[in-house]
Amino acid sequence: MLLAKYSILIRHLPYLDQAFETRKATWDKKYRDNKHFRPFFEKTFTEQSAVISRADLFNIAEVDFKAAAFSIILWGYPRNMRGNSFRTIVASIADIEKFLSKPKSLTVGDFLNLSKTLNGKGLGLSTLTKFLYFFNFRVEGYRCLILDSRIIDVLNANCFDELKIDSEIKDHNKAGRYIEYLKIMDKAAKKYKYTVDQLELFLFMFGRNLKPSK
Repeated sequence: MLLAKYSILIRHLPYLDQAFETRKATWDKKYRDNKHFRPFFEKTFTEQSAVISRADLFNIAEVDFKAAAFSIILWGYPRNMRGNSFRTIVASIADIEKFLSKPKSLTVGDFLNLSKTLNGKGLGLSTLTKFLYFFNFRVEGYRCLILDSRIIDVLNANCFDELKIDSEIKDHNKAGRYIEYLKIMDKAAKKYKYTVDQLELFLFMFGRNLKPSK
């Protein structure tokens, strides 16, 4: 299947408008009284739910690290994270901020070290790449993009000729394959003249749900 068939659609995807709704009750009992999370919780949930978009996250990331970090979690995991991941993130938020307050141009080695370090603070690859994306990091000059299980499924299935990978991305090697993902996404986006953000959203929304008609 060729991405070329969907270029017009991808170019018109309003990626900044992509939003998710999360309910106050989801975050209330477990986390509301945490000293790090409570100010954000009270400011964000003036009603019974909150709707957060990509545009909101980029804007918040420019002015308030903690608010952006918590907002990214609510956007990416509107029904809450699995296990104790969010509790670990909240407890480690000062350390996470320190590690992400460094120059935003990373080498592959920098990225791998960051991934290993922050994994122990609740940020698996899916969550870490959300943080790197919204805080505008680059690896080897390539814009960081979100790489979650849905995108990995699309890549592993080799759904699109322009995004072919040599071997499956698995849990044990996905951090090491991240730069490969950024490169093929950048190449395809430049070829068809849309943004890498639009391509990533297209894969998330449609990647495994298309069958070309004759």
